[in-house]
Parts: sequence; C-alpha cells; structure tokens
Amino acid sequence: MSLQATRLCPTCGRPDPQFRDFCPRCGEYLRWEDDNEPGARVASPAAEPPTEEMPAPVSPPASVLLLLDTPSVTVAAGGLGTLRGLIRNQSGLVDNYDFRVAGLPAEWVGPPPTAYLLPFGSGDGGHEAPFDLALTPPRAPEAEARAWPFTLEAVSRSTGAVAARVPATLVIEPFEDLGARAEPQRRRGRRGGTYAIEVSSRGNAPAAARLAGADTDAACDVQIDPPGLQVAPGGRARARVRVKPRRTLWWGRPVEHRIDVDAPVPQTLTFRQLPWIPWWVPVAVAMLVALVIALLALRGAPPIPVPEVRGQTVENAQALLVDAGLKSTPRLQEQVVGDPRQVGRVTAQNPAPGSEIDADGAVILQTGVANQSVGVPNVRGATLEQAQQILGANGLTLGVIDPSDAPRDAVVDFQNPAAGDEARLGSPVNVLLAVEEEEAATPTPTATPTATATPTPEPTP
Repeated sequence: MSLQATRLCPTCGRPDPQFRDFCPRCGEYLRWEDDNEPGARVASPAAEPPTEEMPAPVSPPASVLLLLDTPSVTVAAGGLGTLRGLIRNQSGLVDNYDFRVAGLPAEWVGPPPTAYLLPFGSGDGGHEAPFDLALTPPRAPEAEARAWPFTLEAVSRSTGAVAARVPATLVIEPFEDLGARAEPQRRRGRRGGTYAIEVSSRGNAPAAARLAGADTDAACDVQIDPPGLQVAPGGRARARVRVKPRRTLWWGRPVEHRIDVDAPVPQTLTFRQLPWIPWWVPVAVAMLVALVIALLALRGAPPIPVPEVRGQTVENAQALLVDAGLKSTPRLQEQVVGDPRQVGRVTAQNPAPGSEIDADGAVILQTGVANQSVGVPNVRGATLEQAQQILGANGLTLGVIDPSDAPRDAVVDFQNPAAGDEARLGSPVNVLLAVEEEEAATPTPTATPTATATPTPEPTP
C-alpha cells in the first residue's frame, strides 16, 4: 500500500487516491477546498485503506442538482403552500434554468421561478441558489383531498432540455361545504304532502349529512327517507320528506302547518291543509235554500193537474175544476155537432186532461150545440135550480156560475145571453148570482118606520 495521502469523499466517504474532481460513487465535487484546509478528509499514510471491491463504472455526475428541504408539502384547499429547495449548477457553463411542474394543474402553481447560475467552482457561490415554488390548490371539489404526486423539473434555457428533476408530493387537506335546497317549499292537500331535500357538496372530500324534521305546532307527522345522506365531492343527494296531518279537517278554512327541517342549510316547509268541505259550502247551501224558498214564495202554489171534464155539462165541469183547486172561471166556446148526445156537453178542453197549470190559470171548454136557434128565456130573480129548469125547458143549459161558491138559494142577478136573444140549441147561459155581504152589527138609531117596496119578480115565460 502506498503511503501517499488519500482524499475521502465528504458525502459518501469513498477514498479518492487519484484526486479526481468528482466522486465516482455519488458525483460530489471533491475540490471545494485544499487538502490542508480544515474540514478536508485525508487518510493518514499509516492508515490502512478500507478493504472494498472496486465499484463498477458509473455515469458522469449530473450537471444540475435539485435538493428539496422536504419532498412533501401539506396545503389547505384555497390556501398557499411553498416548496423550498436548492438548485446547484455542477457544470462549467453559465446557464439559466426555468422551473416546471409536471403532474399538477397549471393553475395550481404560482409563477415558477428562474435560476441564474454561474459555472461550478465560482468563488462567490453563484453556481447555486435557493428557490421557492408556490402551490395554490383552489377551494373547490376538483382539489380532492389526497396526496398528489408531481415532478419538479429544471429546464436549461441554453439547450431547452430538462437538466434535472426531482419527485415531490402535494397533500391537500379536506374541507366540507354542504348546501341544501327544498323542492317545493309549499304544498297543499287534504291527506298530506311530499317534498324533496337536495343536499349538494362543494367540498373536496366525501361528506355525511343528517336530516331531521318536525312540525312547530306538533300537528303533523314528519318522515324523512333516508335520514342520512352520503355526498361525494361536488355531488348531490336527495331525500324525501313526507308530511301527514294527525287530524282530518272535515270542513272549515284551510290550516297552514310550518315544518322545520334540520339540514346543512336549515329549510322551512309549509303545508296548507285543505278541508274536505270548504267553509263556503254550508254558506252557499244556506243561500241556495233561501233562494229556492223565495222563488217558491214568488211563484205561489204548486201547479194543479187539469181534471177530465169532457162529456160533462158546463155546470158539472165547472164544479170539477173548482174541486181540483182552480180558481178562474172556465171560458166557453161553442161547437156545432151532429151527434144529439153531445149537445149541451163539453166536447173538448184546453189544457188537455193531466196538464198542470197554476191555480189562477183558465181552462177553455168547447160545448156542443145544434144548428137550430131558440130564444133565450129570462132567468133573472130565479134560483139556480129554477134557472136550470127554465133553461132546460127551452133547450138550453146552465153555463158558468159566478161566483162558483155561492149558496144554491142565491138568485140570478145577471145572465148572458140576455133574455130575448137568439141562441143555438144546447148553448150554455152564464149567470151572475146576487150574494148578500154580511155587514158588521152597528147600533141603529131609532127611526120612523117607512114602507119598503118589495121587488116583484119578472114573469117567467
């Protein structure tokens, strides 16, 4: 073994008996200071060199080194992180180096620095420089909370090639940002209503949301399905809210219930409970009944069906109409007939039998007459029975009696046709009866009696 001093690599400790400029093992520059200066590692001539096998040939040392303070940077989303390190120019050339990041979105990296380095071995240390790289991941779902590996590269401006690269990691911290929205916020119904609560995440990590709801007046049951939601970063999830009133509202005015939903963003729902019978229905029914009663009062008595009077004498036909409730006297029309059995009888009526008319409605009766004329006798002063006999003896009939409710012993005060006129055989003669009105009893002063003339009835022909 030679006793010549042997230099050791300050980085890996490998002997360098040839006094090379760079360590063949780690590439460290070995001529930073003279052998006799403090800090130089020189093997003693008497020292036994370490026994080791000669290493295999290695590649020449890199011209640029990138050294990081720490290979990992932890940053809050929306915050600022700094990757610090040192760049060293180990070549003999002056060069500028631009930093470039591969593996991260470009907008997450601040303006990359540029290093201006002198050749290796310059006395003022201009061959190396520290650098700071700003990392600004956004506060958004795309900045997912996890470790993001990337590569930091130094690009030579003189050659355009990557002179050095070093791996690093960006760790983004999780954050939670949940929102909630109700669809719809108002519903109405009789049995209940269904709503939807949508929870959205603007965070960068999976989040859990718990939902709960209650009626402020404790008048409704509130059910949420499901009560818990898992929301992915930037995703959405929905839950159904079912509101059911505890009591049925049979009638009256609508009632509003307020439902408070406990969500990432509290929501207030409104359920308008409708009655099965609206409040205005009883009022409308009462008004309708009153209107019907008023119309019936204005209309009067209900309609009366017209009885069958064909084949009857006018006197009997009038009696039947009066018994049916008709108040008006019938109107007579003569019709010449060839059948002797129809003479003096009602042959037709209008309205027809069974038709309904008001009590004051008139009925038209057609009576059968022969084509033979006879004289009309005088029946004034006679009773109804006497007038009927007198008219029958002359081939005529008793017609309409006015008033129809007069007593049978009332005497005829007027007749139509008048006595002495000509009429067809079987024609009815209408009579007006003289009815005495009852006068209230009043004190009568004493008076001298006078003779009263008694009317003499007209002679019956």
